[in-house]
Amino acid sequence: MIKRTQQRHLYFALCTLLYLVLTLAVVACGKSPATQQPYAVGQTAEVDGWKITVHGLFLLPADEWHQPEDGNVFCAVELTLENAGGRIRYVMPEKQIRLLDEAKQVIPADHEAGLMAARSRQWYVPQGEVGDGKIPHGALAYQIPAGSRDLSWTFRSGLLPWSKTVVFALGEVPHE
Repeated sequence: MIKRTQQRHLYFALCTLLYLVLTLAVVACGKSPATQQPYAVGQTAEVDGWKITVHGLFLLPADEWHQPEDGNVFCAVELTLENAGGRIRYVMPEKQIRLLDEAKQVIPADHEAGLMAARSRQWYVPQGEVGDGKIPHGALAYQIPAGSRDLSWTFRSGLLPWSKTVVFALGEVPHE
């Protein structure tokens, strides 16, 4: 009887240890490297079969039907994605792409700004299926407070939270 109790305790201890090791592994994989330097506008970053180039942060004109809120401007981050991964890949901007302000708060993509990007520059959001070797070009559009500084733009290589991420330093909102 004592032997069976000891076996159960040993089994429980091993299961607990395995659980802790797996939990630590998942947490460690979910963090991006703290030493990663952001890429500059115009540079090409390579991560997990993607080549990403951010061409710039550009002001978008408003029109009589589409106006930003007071104190804000419409802006677009122009980009090129290249699928160099040897297989079909997918892009879901709402899951993989973030614009961050100086406090590292997410600025969501803006539908009205997206309309202005499509109208004034013929830029569309690169999204969906991207075949091997394909190079979609377009922009993600935002409504940003006019005086924003230290903006950064991130691209996560996959849909899972622990996918590798690259960061581009955008600086401040351009002046008219």
